[in-house]
Amino acid sequence: MAARFPSHGLLQYLMDGKRNLSKKTLVKLSLALGFDKERTQYFENLVFFNQAKSLEEKGFFYDKLVRSGGKSTFKKLDSSQLQAFRRWYTIAIREMLNLEGFRGNAAWISGRFLPPVQTYESEEALALLLETGLIKKTANGYKAADPDITTEDEVKSFLVKNYHAQMIRLAAWAQDEVSVAERDVSSVTFAIKESELPVLKKQLQLMRKELRAFAAEPGTADRIVQVNMQMFPLTKAK
Repeated sequence: MAARFPSHGLLQYLMDGKRNLSKKTLVKLSLALGFDKERTQYFENLVFFNQAKSLEEKGFFYDKLVRSGGKSTFKKLDSSQLQAFRRWYTIAIREMLNLEGFRGNAAWISGRFLPPVQTYESEEALALLLETGLIKKTANGYKAADPDITTEDEVKSFLVKNYHAQMIRLAAWAQDEVSVAERDVSSVTFAIKESELPVLKKQLQLMRKELRAFAAEPGTADRIVQVNMQMFPLTKAK
C-alpha cells in the first residue's frame, strides 16, 4: 500500500479496530486513497467521530461531518413523493433502472424479483414513479429524475413507517428463502447510557448514508440489495 506503514501488523490492528488512527496516519491513508482536500476533511471528521470517547466530542465532530457534507447529492422527497413507500417494491423498481440490460416493461421487472411481485403490481409502481416525478421517460426508456433520494432522518410519515415494517418482514422471509452466501442477518446487544442514545442514532444515520458509496454506476449493476439497520430499546427508561 502507498501509505507505507511501518509494519503490516499496524495496518491489521487499524482494520480490526484495535488501534486508533492518528492525524499523521490519517494523512498517509488519505494520500494513498487519492482523496482530494474535501474528501480528506470528511474522512478525518468521520474517523475522529468514531474514536471520540465523550458525548461532547462526538457532538463536535458530528456537527463538522454535517457541515462538510453540505454538497450532498441526495434529494429530499416531498410529501407527494412519499407515496412511493406504500409498497416496498416501488423503490426497488426505481433502483432497477441501474441494472445492466434493464427493460422497462412490467413483465420483465416482475420476473427479476426474488420475493414474488405480480406484473400488475409492477405496472402500478411504474405509473406511480412517473406520476410523482421520481423517474422520467426518455427516448431510451426510463431514467431516475435524481440519482440519489432520501427522506428526513426523523420523518414520521405513516407511509415510511409502513415501508420499514414491510422490509423487516422481508428480512425474516430472507432467513428461510435466501442462501447464507447471499444474506447477512446479525445483531449486537449491549448496555448504554440514556444520554448516549441520540449519538448512537446519529452514527447509524451516517453509516446509512456512507453505504451509498457501494452503489454501482447506472447500467453496470446486476443485483438489487436491501440493507436494514435497526436499533430499539429492550428495557424501559428510568
